[in-house]
Amino acid sequence: MQGIITDIIPFSVNDGPGIRTSVFFKGCPLRCQWCHNPETQEPGPQAMVLPSRCVHCGACAACPSGARGAHGEYDSSRCVGCGLCVARCPMEACRISGMAVTPEEVLAQIIPDRPFFRTRGGVTLTGGEPMFQPEFAVALSSLLRENGIHVVAETGGYAAWEHFAEILPFVNRFLFDWKITDPELHRRYTGADNLLIRDNLEKLCGSGADVVLRCPVIPGVNDNQAHFQGIASLTKTLPSIRQVDLLPYHALGNDKRAQLGLPGDGFSVPEEETVQRWREELQALCAVPVCL
Repeated sequence: MQGIITDIIPFSVNDGPGIRTSVFFKGCPLRCQWCHNPETQEPGPQAMVLPSRCVHCGACAACPSGARGAHGEYDSSRCVGCGLCVARCPMEACRISGMAVTPEEVLAQIIPDRPFFRTRGGVTLTGGEPMFQPEFAVALSSLLRENGIHVVAETGGYAAWEHFAEILPFVNRFLFDWKITDPELHRRYTGADNLLIRDNLEKLCGSGADVVLRCPVIPGVNDNQAHFQGIASLTKTLPSIRQVDLLPYHALGNDKRAQLGLPGDGFSVPEEETVQRWREELQALCAVPVCL
């Protein structure tokens, strides 16, 4: 049993309770236009190129898939992750994002972090979308629980319900993304409507899962009363939702987009005063705490 991940990052304090180690799964069925981990969208390994290191020497232009040009051009959609560009680049400007690992190999990297977990911390499965690799996600979460490690799964919710049902016994908490309330607007900005997502959220809550609703707020997209009312309605009708995490847009994903040869996402970072106003408006509507 192997899965594809991009990274294992220790000492995270924003992906669940306590100090956590986050495992980033590769592959996602959605294409959120503001994605801050664009390198996790495609399922297979991909080359990423640091523009600041590239001297346009053309050494990588021998790419067999034609993803690399002689003057530093890069078309990540054609990359097959063969690693030839990494081997040939004299400036170490290229790297491969995505590696095959077994649950046991992931556990071996996590075990040294256990003293920092104490009673509240643990491991968070994130990405990408853990449910995009359901067998690996279940195997890893089961192994973690066998070793007494608290498991959080962050999910966009767009997966078959049976995958959630399989992993449910091994997950202590779900960080469930609720991106846009209007189904058609959701399709426009993510590539799919939210009907399956809402159905899975309702089933998770009906199963008694511990759920935190994570709500990215993007200026000009979902920073409006209709969406805020939609979030509030979920907190009032689904009692398993313990809190709402408001996630204001940030532009950190644009550096990674550049490394993938993609243009910037075009969104603007909101001012701190705007973010505080969003939180106050949401808190006035919601039946649970709203946190930043």
